[in-house]
Amino acid sequence: MDEMPAHLRPGGGVPGFRPGKKLLGLLLVLAVVCSLLAGGYAWARKEVTISVDGRTMVVQTLARNVGGLLAEEGIVLGERDRVEPDLQTPLERGMEIVVRRAQPFVLKVDGETRTTASTRERVAEALAEAGVVLGPLDRTVPAGDTPLIPGMEIEVIRGREEVVTIEVPVPFQVQRRSDDSLPRGQSKVVQEGREGRAERLVRYRYENGEKVSEELIEERIIEEPVPQVVAVGTLTTIASRGGEILRFKEMRVMEATAYTPDPRCNGGYKYTATGRLAQRGIVAVDPRVIPLGTRLYVEGYGNALAADTGGAIKGNKIDLCFDTYEEAVRFGRRQVKVYILE
Repeated sequence: MDEMPAHLRPGGGVPGFRPGKKLLGLLLVLAVVCSLLAGGYAWARKEVTISVDGRTMVVQTLARNVGGLLAEEGIVLGERDRVEPDLQTPLERGMEIVVRRAQPFVLKVDGETRTTASTRERVAEALAEAGVVLGPLDRTVPAGDTPLIPGMEIEVIRGREEVVTIEVPVPFQVQRRSDDSLPRGQSKVVQEGREGRAERLVRYRYENGEKVSEELIEERIIEEPVPQVVAVGTLTTIASRGGEILRFKEMRVMEATAYTPDPRCNGGYKYTATGRLAQRGIVAVDPRVIPLGTRLYVEGYGNALAADTGGAIKGNKIDLCFDTYEEAVRFGRRQVKVYILE
């Protein structure tokens, strides 16, 4: 049997070779490398918070920036969605990322209606984001500080002001003066009135092209108005044809006609609506104007009593009874002064 080589014999070995120490060193190197790799991985991972679509979640990521994190988490952004901070911002531990979804709304402005969307919280902010510039007299419906709601209709009302000079008439006043030469109840114009002229400085306000208000800034009289002067009768007595002084409370100018109990006039009916005998001194009136039973004095006729009515006697009319047909014909139709006696 051949003799076993010395380095293979138990307890033998290659001269100068010590396997236990070298293996230990190799293992040490591997342990350090693994420790460094594990530490680097742990250092590279970041814990951040994402708020999106009404929910908040805490995630750990190796992404370098916000955009990479959202792509990693499968969060897709719409054209008008907004992210805070922006997509290129490097990630940091503890960072909070907010995804704001654009809310659609209807915009009515400058005669046009369109649908757009915004991530802003208030109406004014949404309009600014949509590029709508508001002037100092413009306003919105609803107001600018109203929270933005999906589907909301927002109208921009354009306002403007215009200051103009206009000429307007100035109405005249009516002055009434007592006149004891006129019977009470009678009046006449003794001086005609005439309008004056004024120049006004006026501010007009328009909304969407329609005038909504006006404000008088200044007024200047160019021509003074002329008052109208009216004489008002205060005379309460009148002398009858017999010289008797009669006191009256009102005088009216009325349209007078004549009638008679003669058959040729009214069929020969001899009694009035109040049952009195139709004769001179009895007159027919409209009871809504002169009550039945009123004592009267009729110019050109004499004393009278309102004691009859007639189908044609309506309003400011009076029908005078005469004893004969011929007298009635001669009287005809005329304007008379009727005094309502006290």
